[in-house]
Amino acid sequence: MSLSALRSVSAGYGGCEVLRDVSLEVKAGEAWAVLGPNGAGKTTLAKVVAGLLKPMRGDVRVGPLAPNPAPAELARAVAWVPQQTPEGLDFTALEVVLMGRAPHLGPLGLTGAKDEQLAREALAAFDVSALAERRVSALSGGERRRVFLARALVQQAPLLVLDEPTAFLDVRHQVETLHLVRQRVSASLGVLAVLHDVSLASRFATHVVLLAKGKVAAQGAVADVLTTTRLSEVYGIAMERSGDHTFEPRWPT
Repeated sequence: MSLSALRSVSAGYGGCEVLRDVSLEVKAGEAWAVLGPNGAGKTTLAKVVAGLLKPMRGDVRVGPLAPNPAPAELARAVAWVPQQTPEGLDFTALEVVLMGRAPHLGPLGLTGAKDEQLAREALAAFDVSALAERRVSALSGGERRRVFLARALVQQAPLLVLDEPTAFLDVRHQVETLHLVRQRVSASLGVLAVLHDVSLASRFATHVVLLAKGKVAAQGAVADVLTTTRLSEVYGIAMERSGDHTFEPRWPT
């Protein structure tokens, strides 16, 4: 089942192209990692996949939705976690996670016991249950990140699009977060995540799209895309491989 499909898409901001002629399809059961150097267009690609940024050229289809869907329709199809989470929200962590239930509520937007149960389960999944009654504005960057991931989880959309989901997280929570997201991938759910750590991406993903200067340098199964030769070319530094999933830059001598 196709969750998002791009055909020859170019996209950017203020008339300036950031992505050029990108084709990509994310299907249920797949975990895609978006990799590439700074400025390669990773966040822009994620926004286009999520239906949040209209292309300058090309075609984007998000699941079965017609072009320009209503916000509630899009929110039922895609859960989006941005790179920068808001810092000044005067809501508790539980209230923020409950906001993820909005696409499934009635006209009055009232949550019930089931919604709160799902929200608390999501907080527990990301190891932030203890923060439920704390104001999000008082949380650290890593804590806010996990709260917003929990909000995406309770949205129950078939496609998760995550822009640097491991930002601000310590090593333990990086691994646990990606493991939890990866466990959710199923015949009815897929994920696309912008990542910086090639080794984490190798363990997390089933597929990789590797960007360089706004274009697709390679895409496909992890084993086919993540080679030391290709990574060295794209990142501009010699890369070495240690084991099945560990990639490291070769330090200059």
